[in-house]
Amino acid sequence: MFRSIVAVAALLGALAFPHSARAEATTLRVAKQFGVAYMQFMVMEDQKMIEKQAKAAGLGDIAVEFNQFRSSDVMNDALLSGSVDFVSLGIPGIITIWSKTKGNLDVKAASSLNVSPLMLMVRDPSIKSIRDFKDHHKIALPAVKVAMQAIMLQMAAAKEFGDAKFNALDHLTVSMAHPDATAAMLGGPSEIVANFSSAPFQYRQMKNPNIRRILSSSDLFTDGLSFNVIATTSKFRRDNPKLYGAFRAALKEATDFINADKRRAAEIYLKVSKDRTPVDEIMEVLADPAIQYTLKPGGIESFVSFMAKVGTLKNPPADWREMFFPEALAGAGG
Repeated sequence: MFRSIVAVAALLGALAFPHSARAEATTLRVAKQFGVAYMQFMVMEDQKMIEKQAKAAGLGDIAVEFNQFRSSDVMNDALLSGSVDFVSLGIPGIITIWSKTKGNLDVKAASSLNVSPLMLMVRDPSIKSIRDFKDHHKIALPAVKVAMQAIMLQMAAAKEFGDAKFNALDHLTVSMAHPDATAAMLGGPSEIVANFSSAPFQYRQMKNPNIRRILSSSDLFTDGLSFNVIATTSKFRRDNPKLYGAFRAALKEATDFINADKRRAAEIYLKVSKDRTPVDEIMEVLADPAIQYTLKPGGIESFVSFMAKVGTLKNPPADWREMFFPEALAGAGG
């Protein structure tokens, strides 16, 4: 009888305080993509910053897994299936998944990650502008129609051909991870004649005299543009407040680390990514003032407005800030 009373009391206590009774996750799974834009993640991984911050928060020892994906569309699927906890997305990626999960999983941005230019590189001498692409040309980018580069190509097409023809170049695009696209651009004959890329890959391509830049994100945006944001579900944030906070604290620590010592950060990037690029070449990339490691979001409204205008976003937010958790908006502009 006594045991039954104790069991009932324990059950009632768990029902009365469901969140306090449930332990936080003991493994954190983080998704990243390719390139120096994800340097914070590599510093966090190498220096075990999340583990340190989690222990300081009273969570004890936790396991942290970093998984690499080609693009945001694949990562979004992983997040929705519960395979990862945090994903790194371009602006179109967060817009799409926020719209898709509003009212259920409620995926939102927990932080921005960086500001970095994106460039459309070509190796066919006949291509001087986007007007010169022919039907047999192929443009490599991380994911057709949904990657940040894909939306920028649509923006450029709308600017050049008119809003009604925003997707005029979509049939030329193919999905390809940045390392593979760079190999195609620098290799022998291939149907790939252009690559809408990111750092450090676009800078590596520019060292080849046969490859030229015909478009940059700076041609489309005058202010700082967030290249990536980090997103998670509202459920993860609610159920794991200490672990969520530890991740954000580690992200800030990694961002400060990079800004204080970019050479050391570059060395860590090369070690973790197994990239064989000389460290001095990575330092040349990081010397570009357009590349900034900052947690402040920017340029979001332009993407929301464009995608809503051309109809690729069916459920646009009334205000882009709806797609961010409150703590991610510190110091945010319009």
